[in-house]
Amino acid sequence: MAYGNAQEIAALDEGSWIYLSTGSTATSIDPDFLETLVEACVQSGWRAVTHPPPERGGDASDGGYVASVSHAVEHADLVVAMLGKKNEITDAELTLACGHRRPVVGVQVGEAPLDAEASRLLDGYERARIVTCDSAEECAVSLQKALSDPAFVGTIRQA
Repeated sequence: MAYGNAQEIAALDEGSWIYLSTGSTATSIDPDFLETLVEACVQSGWRAVTHPPPERGGDASDGGYVASVSHAVEHADLVVAMLGKKNEITDAELTLACGHRRPVVGVQVGEAPLDAEASRLLDGYERARIVTCDSAEECAVSLQKALSDPAFVGTIRQA
């Protein structure tokens, strides 16, 4: 999995890759679960890139962090986002994805209610798919199915 800043992510612009939204803190997503999702992307033929969250107590307001995330989302072929808990970073990444007309796969684990902002963004967005699953393995299979669905592949290629 690649973590990147603007220069590292810019180097990926020439290839096909997925931006994997990990939330507002490094612990927002279990590392083993994250690795399972990355492997599902790889097995589907995609590189997965994620952006490290701002450091706790760090200043993300200087614009550099936001510009780097915006660039990554804008140039990704697809955005995969974890859904469920209220998460301002994920909400912002989804807003950017919709604004840049990027296809989105939302991954919802279990029956956790969708965050109202994420739900509002994705409900009417024709370039989005939401997969619901109960375990990391089930999420990986569901993500791979979404990434290989011919209709959704056509949506991705239009990006």
